[in-house]
Amino acid sequence: MDKKKFLNNSWWAPLIISIIGTAIGVGLTFAVNNWMDKRQKQQTQRLMAMMVIHDIDESINYLKNYKEEVETMYYTTMYVRNHLSELESLPTDTLFQALKFIVNDEEDFRFDMSKEKIFHSSPDIWQNLGSMKFIDNVQSFYFDRQTFQNIFNRPNLWQEPVPLKETECLMIGSNNSSLEEYYELYYNKLREFLKEKLADAHVNYFIDYTPQRIGVINTFIKEWSMMNDENKFLMSITDEELENYVNSFNTNGIAVKDKNLIGTWSSSSSDELNQFEFRKDHTYSFTSNETSAANINFSQGKLTRIYIETGTWKLEGDSLFAKPDSVDYKLDASKMTVQPEKREMLDNWVQNYQKESLTFYRNTIKDSNYRRSWNAHLDASRNKLELKKDESVLYYKRGK
Repeated sequence: MDKKKFLNNSWWAPLIISIIGTAIGVGLTFAVNNWMDKRQKQQTQRLMAMMVIHDIDESINYLKNYKEEVETMYYTTMYVRNHLSELESLPTDTLFQALKFIVNDEEDFRFDMSKEKIFHSSPDIWQNLGSMKFIDNVQSFYFDRQTFQNIFNRPNLWQEPVPLKETECLMIGSNNSSLEEYYELYYNKLREFLKEKLADAHVNYFIDYTPQRIGVINTFIKEWSMMNDENKFLMSITDEELENYVNSFNTNGIAVKDKNLIGTWSSSSSDELNQFEFRKDHTYSFTSNETSAANINFSQGKLTRIYIETGTWKLEGDSLFAKPDSVDYKLDASKMTVQPEKREMLDNWVQNYQKESLTFYRNTIKDSNYRRSWNAHLDASRNKLELKKDESVLYYKRGK
């Protein structure tokens, strides 16, 4: 057969081109898929590294805040202990701080372990992070954190020495006393309680050991901070990159525009109803209606607190600002049970509580720099509003 004629046949050239094209296409497909898989894996590994580094930073901040709280209560308690003969002249909030410092609230000290669980449940990712030193640091940190938590929750010098049950004596008063007499009796009992406990050797040992506890906390903070600085260097993660990572899960939904916000928004639970009304002229009203159980010496039942606020609002980026210009506060005690002879006492208590609360709220908004603020976002339907402030998040539904 003539080879030249065979190659020149019209059907042969397209066949060869098709085969070559298919081979190239298959090769490119495999190459692109492999490249994409590799890139996806690298991105997942990097996100894992940032998640762990952020988890360490959060634990450090948690300890810093706890240390500041302990230091404040320690110095206050020392002041109270040095003025036991003058407790009648000390402010009640000072006495309460000293009480809180020595009374065990029976709640364990807990870190958020969710990120640690994710890390340990993904060995196929973290084993290929590219830095054995980083992996060793992370595993050492999680061991240290568990060790600290275990030490703190043992009934030793880390635990407050006074059982919570002993404070029940402060709440037992005379059913025949007036409101003023009841409070006077309560504060007298509080002073006597502190005099007794702050003279106890075991309690004082706990107080005097506080600088050593703070020293241990400082050691953990320092070591974890140095370790995490090294982690960021090992994984080439900048502060800006880490901030973007944090913002990526702190920011969800659609940015709010003025026209989307106009209307009524409500957030409710079994015992609380919060409602905003945002108007076109950038004024707003906010109402909070909360009912909770109450047990005071001369009356028991449920109290309803009604807080009303009006003012002006504005949006800046993803932030919602509300500037109050007036507030009102009411206390509804209609669901409280009380003996007939104690009705006047309850009425006086309600009036005093309302007056003090209203004075506090009105003094708060007098500050020209005071305003409320949230990060605000809408869901895809634009009928659900997320208001986030620090660690607190509330979700509101648009009214019909």
